[in-house]
Amino acid sequence: LYPQGFFCFALAFCGVLPAACWRYTHSTEVEDSMMDVYDLVYEEVRRNISSFRRHELTAIHEAFLCCGKHSPFGDTADVERKTCPPSQARNEGQDCLQEIRDFLKKHMDFASTLMGVTIGFTVAMLF
Repeated sequence: LYPQGFFCFALAFCGVLPAACWRYTHSTEVEDSMMDVYDLVYEEVRRNISSFRRHELTAIHEAFLCCGKHSPFGDTADVERKTCPPSQARNEGQDCLQEIRDFLKKHMDFASTLMGVTIGFTVAMLF
């Protein structure tokens, strides 16, 4: 059982270490991708391209408890009236880009801490 345990800890170490390295070298890629998706969906709804996108935008607003974004390219009140939950529309809603950024920062920090603890525990168990 001892060699099998050693192998399992070595395997876990070999999986978590590259994930931690990727997290620190590509820390903004996840955030940038999420922002791009939100911008794409928001602009398609603003241009009335798809009703399916309107449902997607409503789901995003409900998930992140936010409402719309500040846009220098035009009035966004019409989009926000159609897609924001009533509780957020009354409060003028928070900017979704900022809410998504805050959500990702909080959860990525937690994942980084968890990976660090896992790496430390794995190294300690290997020795």
